[in-house]
Amino acid sequence: MFGSKNGMDRLTETWDTARGAVAPRIAAARDAVGPLVDEASVRVAPIIDRVGPAVDTARTRLRTDVVPAVTAAVENSAPARAEARDRAAAALLALRGETPRRVRRWPIAIGCLVAGGIAGLAVGALNRKMATPVTPTPFPAPTPAPTAAAGQGEGADQTTPYPAGRTAQKS
Repeated sequence: MFGSKNGMDRLTETWDTARGAVAPRIAAARDAVGPLVDEASVRVAPIIDRVGPAVDTARTRLRTDVVPAVTAAVENSAPARAEARDRAAAALLALRGETPRRVRRWPIAIGCLVAGGIAGLAVGALNRKMATPVTPTPFPAPTPAPTAAAGQGEGADQTTPYPAGRTAQKS
């Protein structure tokens, strides 16, 4: 429709052309720079040996002193950065003439409440289904009060809250 070659064929052809054009120049640059790099590495080696311990000390101090301080500063400034981000977004909207949209969170809270209720009902149903039924033990029947022996007096057939042998005083 747009040509006989698709995009991949054109890209491959362009890549091969560019590589063919650049390859001799890269080889010439290597030949020109190679001796200079070798000479520089010979000159820099003693300096690296002298500076090495100082770099190790600086790296250690950086890890022990600076990184914790920066981490604490980032954590402590998080609320201020969030406030600045919100204010900048509001200022940008005001410059455009738009009003900021308020985010409503109550639908999420109601959704979580409903999900929790459904989960509770499901767990309760599973618990009821898996639980073994408990048969209640019958309440023991009251034992009849012992009858008073014959000949103990006129209140012998009555039960009293008093110990045996005592009777209520009659006034």
